[in-house]
Amino acid sequence: MSIKLDLRKLESIKNDKEFQLLFEKGMKFAEEIERDDAIGFTDLPEEDRYVKQAKAVAERLPEGIDTLLVLGIGGSALGAKMVRDCFSEELSKKLIVLDNVDPYTIHNVAKSINPEKTVINVISKSGSTVEPISQFKFFYNLFEVELGREETLKRIVITTDISKGNLRKVAEELEILSLEVPENVGGRFSVLTPVGIFPLEYCGIDTELLLKGALKQKLSGKETAVTGAVLDYLFYKQGKNIKVLFIYSDRLYRFGEWYLQLFGESLGKRFDRNGKEVTVGATGVLAKGVTDQHSQVQLYREGPDDKLFAFFKVNKKIDVLIPESFSQFEGFSYLNGKTFSQLMDAECEGTMQALENTGRPLILYQIEEINLETMGGLIYLFELQTAVCGYLYNINPFDQPGVEEGKLIAKKLLGY
Repeated sequence: MSIKLDLRKLESIKNDKEFQLLFEKGMKFAEEIERDDAIGFTDLPEEDRYVKQAKAVAERLPEGIDTLLVLGIGGSALGAKMVRDCFSEELSKKLIVLDNVDPYTIHNVAKSINPEKTVINVISKSGSTVEPISQFKFFYNLFEVELGREETLKRIVITTDISKGNLRKVAEELEILSLEVPENVGGRFSVLTPVGIFPLEYCGIDTELLLKGALKQKLSGKETAVTGAVLDYLFYKQGKNIKVLFIYSDRLYRFGEWYLQLFGESLGKRFDRNGKEVTVGATGVLAKGVTDQHSQVQLYREGPDDKLFAFFKVNKKIDVLIPESFSQFEGFSYLNGKTFSQLMDAECEGTMQALENTGRPLILYQIEEINLETMGGLIYLFELQTAVCGYLYNINPFDQPGVEEGKLIAKKLLGY
């Protein structure tokens, strides 16, 4: 396996009767989730039609395009950003993901792009999400002024529900190229649908490798996902209501952002599946190793003992030798002959041991190396883990009712 879960000092927990019972229950939940036709993310690793659709749409777009502008928010944006930033060297086109409505950013993006060489991909499953719709109105107008209506329409791809919603009507009436968001896949689980597949494939990422890695994880990594879910559940019940992701890889930092949405939106719920008020869900926190050793670890070691730590370490990585400069001065020579990889690994281990020495619970995900297959595996692993944890909580991990009220209020304030 390219992703290994190391329980470290928590290894003995697997012999605990409660853990064993929950693990058996979690494995049954995982199998139930993978069999349920109403839950679509588990089918995606074996579904190559979205890659074929993405390639077919790409062939119909104008030649000479060097930029793709994605307009989306939340699950419509985080997956593509995660893979883009991890594999930026593989991109053949510039991929801009505009996932906010800050006018400063919109103004700067508008100044930086050349409409003639840019394609717009607007993404909204419902077809009415206010952020991408407002962005779409702005950039459509910008392109139309410069290129005219006919050329602008050639440079738009709409990704939305296959049969309903405002964007589907726009696509059909204006004959704009479009892709579907599967009905049974929610936004935060949608990176392996056209939501993520099209922008990544169009910009040079081999998305078939993402699917290959996800399928490997599905076939052989179920125990890892269930173990992670049981630990999340158990430690939350023990009062560890904060989960800290400590990621020792700049390339994987966006993965942490993607996971925090998946984790928070899926597991933070007021009611269980029986309608009983339960108000469950841990708070996710993202930390960058080694940077945040100098900003957060003081709190983690000596502050409240209310956290579960998940460390992420990459074993094989590009390395750089630390030179022997200034060896004549005290405190410099111990680094001679060492590499930055050794330094990062030592700091990771030092931080883990320091936390363990104060009794803080932590687990370690060892990633053999970063490649597209591994990324696909990480996506599937944590999607399944999150879903199983939701079932252990007896809540619905696939809805997000708490998000909707704020959207409705915002629309009313705008006169909707």
